[in-house]
Amino acid sequence: MRRPAAGLGLLGVLLTPAACGDTATGDAAGGSGAGAALAGRTFVSTENVGIPGGGPLTLTFTDDGRLLATAGCNSTNGPVELAGGRITAADLGMTAMGCEPEVMASDEWVGELLAAEPAWELGDDGVLVLTADDRGVSLTDRDVLDPPVELTGRQWNVDGLSDGQTASSVPVGVTAFLHIDGDVLSGNTGCNDLSGTVMIDGDALTVTDLAMTELACEGAAQYVQGVVLAALDGDVRVAITSDRLTLEAPSGFGLQAVAAG
Repeated sequence: MRRPAAGLGLLGVLLTPAACGDTATGDAAGGSGAGAALAGRTFVSTENVGIPGGGPLTLTFTDDGRLLATAGCNSTNGPVELAGGRITAADLGMTAMGCEPEVMASDEWVGELLAAEPAWELGDDGVLVLTADDRGVSLTDRDVLDPPVELTGRQWNVDGLSDGQTASSVPVGVTAFLHIDGDVLSGNTGCNDLSGTVMIDGDALTVTDLAMTELACEGAAQYVQGVVLAALDGDVRVAITSDRLTLEAPSGFGLQAVAAG
């Protein structure tokens, strides 16, 4: 028997806590001008430029004007300014993960590069070139190197969950998946089968007429089901990188999934 999955906004009661040759003219990655061309994009180095441990250097410019940088060990992140054709990131923080000594030396390499406030230029081919003193690095848009798969016409196996505060993997023994075929949504919450209608508008989707079976859920399966349903509630933000899908609801609940096959 199926029942409408109504009242998704109340699902919190089900959850238990889980452990073009342009340079910048705008002020930030998310601002106006050529700098906005970097917002929401990730670039990866593809050549040997002497990064300790081999790299690669990965730079992500977020939509809200932040820079995330890593070359194989720790991740550096903070606000970034792109005015005047230079990357200026003066207030950066770094994770404190331990790595092999050679790989860990890449942290200092990244720090020196960014401290030099490198000039940048983005070509029409999606290649971002950074120049600082005698150092030059070419990075290619990750979506060019590894194009994202289509959202529809495939099954997405859920392997990560977020309750707005804590990110976690799907517990062992629980299987959840979504399948989107045109405007038809089907899948399993980790406990019950679900179905509904999905409307896709750019990088957002909305699920209506959501229904599911009525199996009783408890423990890990109950938690996964609650997060999956909450992640489908409202105008859900969609992001696909290569074969990985991220959904995030306005509430902050979200899920990560990998394309099957």
